[in-house]
Amino acid sequence: MQEMHRLLIATTNPAKLEEARAVLSGESITLLAPKDFSDIEVVAETGATFEENAILKAKGYFAQTGVPCVADDAGLMVDYLNGAPGVASRRWLNRPDPQGLGHEATDQELVNAVTERLKGIPEHKRTARMGGYIAFWDGHTLLTSQNWIEGYITEHHIGEIQPGFPYRGILMIPKFGKVYGALTEAEHAEVNFRRKNLNALKPEILRHLRV
Repeated sequence: MQEMHRLLIATTNPAKLEEARAVLSGESITLLAPKDFSDIEVVAETGATFEENAILKAKGYFAQTGVPCVADDAGLMVDYLNGAPGVASRRWLNRPDPQGLGHEATDQELVNAVTERLKGIPEHKRTARMGGYIAFWDGHTLLTSQNWIEGYITEHHIGEIQPGFPYRGILMIPKFGKVYGALTEAEHAEVNFRRKNLNALKPEILRHLRV
């Protein structure tokens, strides 16, 4: 019987886990998620860059589980906003509320924050990119990859907001003439930065897992 090797995908997002399965299917790998471990602590994203956060998470979850780990950090960068929302794409509007409990911005608030700041700005100055880094760590070897999809920000959100993915409806992809969130399954697979990152690292990941 062929030995199965374990690989931890450091995400609580089922869609990201399925993307990993799509790339690594057919290999002698058992993919795990943080939920498969008891008493695991969330690794804080305290890095100043996407790369730093991906590495922090890969090393942090490996330290807790002893299982080789893949982690990613991604977001939206708008040139006119000097790279914002950037590494804090989900958190850049978070703030304490009057009761001191803290306010976590909704998807709609995140969308509005970008489009309102670009109101009246011509299209050629609304350039942006979505993507990020992934990192692999097995206690000895660090592997990283980055990938981005280029486009520009639309004047308003197109279509319904996909829960957890607020920016997909405002990043227009010129190659397809659609916002990211409206891409077909085949188009999405063609430009999906997580899949591209995983595919780029796959041969080395498999080698280090000795698959």
